[in-house]
Amino acid sequence: MTLIKHHSSNILVAQSLAQPWRVLRRVSAAFGMLLLLSHCAAISTLLPVNEPSVSAPSVEQADPNAVEHTATATAVISPTVWPALSADLAERYQQAKTFMRQQDYAGASQLLQPLAEAVPAAAGIRYNLALCYWKLAQIEAARLQLTQLLELRPDYVAASNLLGVIARQAGHFRQAEQHWLAALNQQADYADAHKNLGFLYELYLQQPEQARYHYTQYQQLTGDPLAEAWLSLLPQQE
Repeated sequence: MTLIKHHSSNILVAQSLAQPWRVLRRVSAAFGMLLLLSHCAAISTLLPVNEPSVSAPSVEQADPNAVEHTATATAVISPTVWPALSADLAERYQQAKTFMRQQDYAGASQLLQPLAEAVPAAAGIRYNLALCYWKLAQIEAARLQLTQLLELRPDYVAASNLLGVIARQAGHFRQAEQHWLAALNQQADYADAHKNLGFLYELYLQQPEQARYHYTQYQQLTGDPLAEAWLSLLPQQE
Protein backbone atom coordinates (compact mmCIF):
# COMPACT_ATOMS: atom_id res chain seq x y z
CA MET A 1 0.00 0.00 0.00
CA THR A 2 2.92 2.31 0.80
CA LEU A 3 4.45 1.63 -2.61
CA ILE A 4 1.21 2.59 -4.33
CA LYS A 5 1.05 5.85 -2.43
CA HIS A 6 4.69 6.57 -3.20
CA HIS A 7 4.11 5.90 -6.90
CA SER A 8 1.07 8.19 -6.92
CA SER A 9 3.03 10.98 -5.27
CA ASN A 10 5.72 10.67 -7.93
CA ILE A 11 3.08 11.09 -10.60
CA LEU A 12 1.75 14.18 -8.86
CA VAL A 13 5.25 15.64 -8.60
CA ALA A 14 5.90 15.00 -12.28
CA GLN A 15 2.59 16.60 -13.20
CA SER A 16 3.31 19.61 -11.01
CA LEU A 17 6.69 20.09 -12.68
CA ALA A 18 4.99 20.10 -16.07
CA GLN A 19 2.44 22.69 -15.04
CA PRO A 20 4.52 25.94 -14.97
CA TRP A 21 5.21 25.93 -18.70
CA ARG A 22 1.56 25.26 -19.50
CA VAL A 23 0.46 27.97 -17.10
CA LEU A 24 2.99 30.40 -18.57
CA ARG A 25 1.68 29.81 -22.08
CA ARG A 26 -1.91 30.28 -20.92
CA VAL A 27 -1.01 33.47 -19.06
CA SER A 28 0.80 34.68 -22.18
CA ALA A 29 -2.27 33.86 -24.26
CA ALA A 30 -4.54 35.76 -21.89
CA PHE A 31 -2.22 38.77 -21.82
CA GLY A 32 -1.94 38.65 -25.59
CA MET A 33 -5.72 38.65 -25.91
CA LEU A 34 -5.97 41.75 -23.71
CA LEU A 35 -3.41 43.50 -25.90
CA LEU A 36 -5.26 42.37 -28.99
CA LEU A 37 -8.54 43.80 -27.77
CA SER A 38 -6.83 47.11 -27.01
CA HIS A 39 -5.43 47.25 -30.55
CA CYS A 40 -8.51 46.11 -32.49
CA ALA A 41 -9.12 48.23 -35.56
CA ALA A 42 -12.25 50.34 -35.35
CA ILE A 43 -14.65 50.73 -38.22
CA SER A 44 -13.05 53.25 -40.53
CA THR A 45 -14.48 56.59 -41.51
CA LEU A 46 -16.29 57.10 -44.81
CA LEU A 47 -14.03 56.24 -47.71
CA PRO A 48 -14.19 56.73 -51.48
CA VAL A 49 -16.48 54.38 -53.37
CA ASN A 50 -13.53 52.49 -54.82
CA GLU A 51 -12.22 51.59 -51.37
CA PRO A 52 -13.64 49.41 -48.56
CA SER A 53 -15.32 51.23 -45.71
CA VAL A 54 -15.22 48.57 -43.01
CA SER A 55 -12.36 46.37 -41.85
CA ALA A 56 -13.11 42.66 -41.76
CA PRO A 57 -13.62 41.19 -38.29
CA SER A 58 -10.85 39.03 -36.87
CA VAL A 59 -10.83 35.26 -37.14
CA GLU A 60 -9.63 33.51 -33.98
CA GLN A 61 -7.19 30.65 -34.42
CA ALA A 62 -7.82 27.24 -32.90
CA ASP A 63 -4.56 26.59 -31.03
CA PRO A 64 -5.27 27.04 -27.27
CA ASN A 65 -1.62 27.06 -26.24
CA ALA A 66 -0.42 29.96 -28.38
CA VAL A 67 -0.79 33.68 -27.89
CA GLU A 68 -4.13 34.62 -29.43
CA HIS A 69 -3.78 35.24 -33.16
CA THR A 70 -6.12 36.83 -35.67
CA ALA A 71 -6.47 36.87 -39.42
CA THR A 72 -7.78 40.14 -40.67
CA ALA A 73 -8.77 41.89 -43.84
CA THR A 74 -7.96 45.56 -43.60
CA ALA A 75 -9.12 48.52 -45.66
CA VAL A 76 -6.69 49.97 -48.19
CA ILE A 77 -7.24 53.71 -48.38
CA SER A 78 -6.61 55.59 -51.61
CA PRO A 79 -7.06 59.33 -52.21
CA THR A 80 -8.41 58.68 -55.68
CA VAL A 81 -12.21 58.76 -56.00
CA TRP A 82 -13.08 56.76 -59.11
CA PRO A 83 -15.55 56.12 -60.53
CA ALA A 84 -17.86 58.89 -59.34
CA LEU A 85 -21.39 57.95 -58.32
CA SER A 86 -24.57 59.80 -59.09
CA ALA A 87 -26.24 61.50 -56.12
CA ASP A 88 -28.79 58.70 -55.83
CA LEU A 89 -26.20 55.91 -55.92
CA ALA A 90 -23.94 57.78 -53.52
CA GLU A 91 -26.79 58.12 -51.04
CA ARG A 92 -27.50 54.40 -51.22
CA TYR A 93 -23.81 53.62 -50.75
CA GLN A 94 -23.68 55.79 -47.65
CA GLN A 95 -26.74 53.98 -46.29
CA ALA A 96 -25.10 50.62 -46.97
CA LYS A 97 -22.03 51.70 -45.02
CA THR A 98 -24.26 52.80 -42.16
CA PHE A 99 -25.86 49.35 -42.12
CA MET A 100 -22.40 47.77 -42.05
CA ARG A 101 -21.40 49.88 -39.07
CA GLN A 102 -24.55 48.63 -37.36
CA GLN A 103 -23.61 45.06 -38.35
CA ASP A 104 -26.76 44.79 -40.43
CA TYR A 105 -25.00 42.88 -43.18
CA ALA A 106 -28.21 41.60 -44.75
CA GLY A 107 -29.53 45.14 -45.16
CA ALA A 108 -26.20 46.37 -46.46
CA SER A 109 -25.91 43.57 -49.01
CA GLN A 110 -29.37 44.36 -50.40
CA LEU A 111 -28.17 47.89 -51.14
CA LEU A 112 -24.69 46.94 -52.33
CA GLN A 113 -25.73 44.24 -54.79
CA PRO A 114 -27.48 46.58 -57.28
CA LEU A 115 -24.70 49.13 -56.77
CA ALA A 116 -22.06 46.56 -57.72
CA GLU A 117 -24.04 45.75 -60.87
CA ALA A 118 -24.51 49.43 -61.73
CA VAL A 119 -20.87 50.40 -61.11
CA PRO A 120 -18.78 47.22 -61.51
CA ALA A 121 -15.51 49.17 -61.58
CA ALA A 122 -16.06 50.51 -58.04
CA ALA A 123 -13.79 48.13 -56.16
CA GLY A 124 -14.85 49.26 -52.69
CA ILE A 125 -18.50 48.50 -53.37
CA ARG A 126 -17.68 44.99 -54.56
CA TYR A 127 -15.30 44.38 -51.65
CA ASN A 128 -17.88 45.51 -49.10
CA LEU A 129 -20.49 43.29 -50.75
CA ALA A 130 -18.09 40.34 -50.45
CA LEU A 131 -17.50 41.26 -46.82
CA CYS A 132 -21.26 41.24 -46.15
CA TYR A 133 -21.64 37.85 -47.81
CA TRP A 134 -18.77 36.50 -45.72
CA LYS A 135 -20.36 37.76 -42.50
CA LEU A 136 -23.65 36.17 -43.59
CA ALA A 137 -21.85 32.84 -44.18
CA GLN A 138 -22.60 33.04 -47.91
CA ILE A 139 -19.07 31.94 -48.68
CA GLU A 140 -19.39 31.12 -52.37
CA ALA A 141 -21.04 34.48 -53.06
CA ALA A 142 -18.24 36.24 -51.19
CA ARG A 143 -15.57 34.32 -53.08
CA LEU A 144 -17.21 35.14 -56.42
CA GLN A 145 -17.25 38.87 -55.68
CA LEU A 146 -13.60 38.83 -54.57
CA THR A 147 -12.50 36.85 -57.63
CA GLN A 148 -14.30 39.23 -59.97
CA LEU A 149 -12.81 42.19 -58.13
CA LEU A 150 -9.27 40.84 -58.55
CA GLU A 151 -9.87 40.33 -62.26
CA LEU A 152 -10.52 44.08 -62.47
CA ARG A 153 -7.98 45.14 -59.86
CA PRO A 154 -5.24 42.55 -59.26
CA ASP A 155 -3.49 45.09 -57.01
CA TYR A 156 -6.43 45.21 -54.59
CA VAL A 157 -4.60 43.36 -51.83
CA ALA A 158 -7.50 43.46 -49.34
CA ALA A 159 -9.43 41.14 -51.67
CA SER A 160 -6.56 38.64 -51.83
CA ASN A 161 -6.25 38.85 -48.07
CA LEU A 162 -9.93 38.09 -47.46
CA LEU A 163 -9.77 35.20 -49.92
CA GLY A 164 -6.91 33.87 -47.82
CA VAL A 165 -8.99 34.15 -44.66
CA ILE A 166 -11.86 32.29 -46.34
CA ALA A 167 -9.53 29.53 -47.54
CA ARG A 168 -7.94 29.16 -44.10
CA GLN A 169 -11.35 28.89 -42.45
CA ALA A 170 -12.21 26.07 -44.85
CA GLY A 171 -8.98 24.23 -44.01
CA HIS A 172 -7.44 24.92 -47.43
CA PHE A 173 -4.12 26.02 -45.99
CA ARG A 174 -2.00 25.94 -49.16
CA GLN A 175 -4.68 27.87 -51.00
CA ALA A 176 -4.67 30.47 -48.23
CA GLU A 177 -0.89 30.65 -48.54
CA GLN A 178 -1.16 31.38 -52.26
CA HIS A 179 -3.68 34.18 -51.72
CA TRP A 180 -1.51 35.89 -49.11
CA LEU A 181 1.64 35.47 -51.18
CA ALA A 182 -0.24 36.98 -54.14
CA ALA A 183 -1.08 39.99 -51.97
CA LEU A 184 2.61 40.40 -51.10
CA ASN A 185 3.57 40.11 -54.76
CA GLN A 186 1.40 43.17 -55.35
CA GLN A 187 2.43 45.03 -52.19
CA ALA A 188 5.52 43.77 -50.39
CA ASP A 189 4.87 45.88 -47.29
CA TYR A 190 1.28 44.70 -46.79
CA ALA A 191 1.44 43.97 -43.06
CA ASP A 192 -1.74 41.91 -42.75
CA ALA A 193 -0.53 39.36 -45.29
CA HIS A 194 2.75 38.96 -43.39
CA LYS A 195 0.85 38.49 -40.13
CA ASN A 196 -1.59 35.97 -41.59
CA LEU A 197 1.22 33.99 -43.23
CA GLY A 198 3.02 33.91 -39.90
CA PHE A 199 -0.06 32.42 -38.23
CA LEU A 200 -0.50 29.95 -41.08
CA TYR A 201 3.10 28.72 -41.02
CA GLU A 202 3.24 28.48 -37.22
CA LEU A 203 -0.13 26.96 -36.37
CA TYR A 204 -1.14 24.98 -39.44
CA LEU A 205 1.82 24.18 -41.68
CA GLN A 206 4.46 23.69 -38.95
CA GLN A 207 7.06 25.80 -40.74
CA PRO A 208 8.51 27.85 -37.86
CA GLU A 209 11.27 29.54 -39.84
CA GLN A 210 8.79 30.82 -42.40
CA ALA A 211 6.59 31.98 -39.54
CA ARG A 212 9.57 33.76 -37.98
CA TYR A 213 10.29 35.62 -41.20
CA HIS A 214 6.73 36.88 -41.64
CA TYR A 215 6.26 37.78 -37.96
CA THR A 216 9.50 39.76 -38.16
CA GLN A 217 8.35 41.57 -41.28
CA TYR A 218 5.02 42.36 -39.62
CA GLN A 219 6.77 43.61 -36.49
CA GLN A 220 9.07 45.89 -38.50
CA LEU A 221 6.15 47.29 -40.47
CA THR A 222 3.77 47.90 -37.56
CA GLY A 223 5.66 47.87 -34.29
CA ASP A 224 2.86 45.70 -32.87
CA PRO A 225 4.00 44.51 -29.40
CA LEU A 226 2.16 41.21 -29.88
CA ALA A 227 4.65 40.21 -32.58
CA GLU A 228 7.38 39.84 -29.96
CA ALA A 229 5.19 37.38 -28.04
CA TRP A 230 4.48 35.38 -31.18
CA LEU A 231 8.18 35.23 -32.01
CA SER A 232 9.06 34.11 -28.49
CA LEU A 233 6.78 31.06 -28.79
CA LEU A 234 8.55 29.76 -31.89
CA PRO A 235 11.27 27.09 -31.50
CA GLN A 236 14.67 28.65 -30.94
CA GLN A 237 17.03 28.68 -33.92
CA GLU A 238 19.98 26.33 -33.59
